[in-house]
Amino acid sequence: MIYVEEKDFNRQIELLSFLASSRDLIICAWLYPEAAVVKLAGFEVTENPESLFPITTYENGFQPKRTAPVTANESSIGAFRSAYSELKKCCDSLALYEKSKTSWLAATIGHEGMCLVQDESLFQSLVQAGYPASSEAPVWW
Repeated sequence: MIYVEEKDFNRQIELLSFLASSRDLIICAWLYPEAAVVKLAGFEVTENPESLFPITTYENGFQPKRTAPVTANESSIGAFRSAYSELKKCCDSLALYEKSKTSWLAATIGHEGMCLVQDESLFQSLVQAGYPASSEAPVWW
């Protein structure tokens, strides 16, 4: 696992955009359990029919809702960037997935100021791009 401490929302979005620029990925937003919206950042909220793995797990097997997955490109990532205040209220995490895979590749957990990347082969490219990547979890994590 790669850990990137990034408190700034725009830098978190830039990291997702950076990763999406080199791969064919999809993006979705995972909602907080108490969020009661039918759309988020202009995207439909759904139960999770594709059985994507969420970033955060909850007690009692609660399954969070998420936005419908869309191609991770400038337009979709820009929509999430523009919806900062909406995301701050309703969104637990933003996640990137490789198409036709259910495990997430990377995620940003905005309220924690943490970005996680599961593909360790991306470590050097993240460091070279200026992200404070580490293979060790921060002490507070």
